[in-house]
Amino acid sequence: MKVLIVDDDKLARQGLIAVMNWEKYGFEVAGDVQNGKKALEFLEKHPVDIVFTDIDMPEMDGFQLMQQCQKKHPSVSFVIFSVYENFRYAQAAIRMGALDYISKISFEPDECEQVLGQIRAKFEKTGRQAREEDDKDLKALEDGWMSLSWIFDERRLEGLCKDTAAAGARSAERIFIKSFHNLQMMMGKEENEFPSLDSVGEMLAWVKEWRGKVYERCVRGKYENDIYSFAFVAAYVRMHVCETLKLEDAARQIGMSRSYFSAKFKEMTGETFHNFVIRQKMQEAARRIAGGKQTVTQAASDLGYDNFHYFAKVFAKEYGCMPSDYRNSVKNCPI
Repeated sequence: MKVLIVDDDKLARQGLIAVMNWEKYGFEVAGDVQNGKKALEFLEKHPVDIVFTDIDMPEMDGFQLMQQCQKKHPSVSFVIFSVYENFRYAQAAIRMGALDYISKISFEPDECEQVLGQIRAKFEKTGRQAREEDDKDLKALEDGWMSLSWIFDERRLEGLCKDTAAAGARSAERIFIKSFHNLQMMMGKEENEFPSLDSVGEMLAWVKEWRGKVYERCVRGKYENDIYSFAFVAAYVRMHVCETLKLEDAARQIGMSRSYFSAKFKEMTGETFHNFVIRQKMQEAARRIAGGKQTVTQAASDLGYDNFHYFAKVFAKEYGCMPSDYRNSVKNCPI
């Protein structure tokens, strides 16, 4: 584990390097610098696992350094080593994610081994928890792409794209290869193999393009398999979203019986036809409200909701806020 020492007092830096038995606990001092600004410059060129930093330094203090690193180098851990023997500072440091807060005043040389042992244990525990959380997040992401609901619902697609953008290219590629192999098995088409791409952005662009082609094909009446059939139904719902949509009418569009359509629709999209229609109506309502050309009441009425209070309740369930609050949030959002 590589360590960077940050302190505006050169003697303090040298003393900390000399007094600690770094190698015994698997640490290696990669360098030492005099303030947060220099630390960021160092981190741009040298990989570091833990930064030991003072708080009070010129140009950029220890807390500011932590904040900047959370944005630019989120994998770097921190230990605050300061003359401030203040519980409030300690609390702030731990709240910001520091592994430990050590007071220079009360620190004794014979405590070195105990301190390093504790820091190593905390570092390993934090790393283990982060890996477990990453694994959990990646599993949820994989389940999302494997579910196929993103093919039929625009908002779910955008949510998955947003979450995937934060993943590494290697993880995203593994997930897409697996999910598109699943699609290939369902569609019986070799062209569904996922291509080799360099970035997550390129991968997401390819997925959106592939989905667009599915809709281009299905609206021409090409129902070669269930994915094309139900993509047509999703398009049909969006085209007639202001009407009263009945399950039997949608089933008739792709030549299925009412009971078979009902079961298959839920299998493909992950929800009932009734709930899918409601979600599409609320998404259309959100688009109209955000566009600013209609009042909330007009949007509700156009979508078939004469009872405004019921409409507002359904909208809040989908978007987590009342329609008027949604309109204000969009209006106040900076472009």
